[in-house]
Amino acid sequence: MTILSGVLALAALAAPPEPVAFAEALAAGDAHYARRAEGAQGGTALPFHAEGAIVEYRRALSLDPGSYDARLRLLRAYFFRGGFCSEMDPDEKKRLFDEAKEVAEETVRRLDTEVKRKKGRVQVDEVSSTAPVARAYAWAAISWGQWAVFHKLNAVFSGAPGRIRDLAEAVIAIDPATEQAAGYLILGRLHAETPRIPFATRWVSRDKGLASLRKGLEVAPDTPQILYFLGDALLRLQDSKKDEARALLERCAALPPRPEYLVEDAHYAEKARARLADLR
Repeated sequence: MTILSGVLALAALAAPPEPVAFAEALAAGDAHYARRAEGAQGGTALPFHAEGAIVEYRRALSLDPGSYDARLRLLRAYFFRGGFCSEMDPDEKKRLFDEAKEVAEETVRRLDTEVKRKKGRVQVDEVSSTAPVARAYAWAAISWGQWAVFHKLNAVFSGAPGRIRDLAEAVIAIDPATEQAAGYLILGRLHAETPRIPFATRWVSRDKGLASLRKGLEVAPDTPQILYFLGDALLRLQDSKKDEARALLERCAALPPRPEYLVEDAHYAEKARARLADLR
């Protein structure tokens, strides 16, 4: 049991949540997260505000363990700290991703009960309009994916790819536009990048990966991360599509960063420029 899981277990047995303290913690986390691009160098942010957001969202979740608002914000902050900030000590990164996966698993368990998701399938008519179901499944899949990339083959044999696939497909079934077509992006990367191993990931299909990434681009046009990962996948998987891949990467590199995603968009623009440089 991690420190966070112990805190949440105690909080669940404690008195009802304090609305004022919870709201203050959530607002403090939001204030930090909104400033996450301060001092960034292109696509690499300083960790101060991301870590501040994590601290406050943890506090909010300890005050109300049933809050999806706190859970989703915390998963989002973990993702940003692990993927877009200056490098972490490997042991610290492992703890961060392990904690994110833990929060994701607990969030999915709660939602699965509410929407009666069984064997990876969700009944769309069971989805409550008051619960952020698609967003929660999307952030859970993203957290699992970040953990899996860090743990590599250990993640494959622990069943992570199947869990990620099922969550991404649930997001698409509920609302394909969720989080900039995150369901299609996650599913596309999963099929395009996961090693095909007998009895573990034999269901992986490169064609499905490319098709999912293309569908994601239809749903969320000019989204930098989809442009980058589709361009990269075409270069790796289809030699005949090199010109299309180059055009996608050039679009990604040329897009001005959106105000709400300054670091994230700059990050993918930098990756696109590096990938293009490799083609020369």
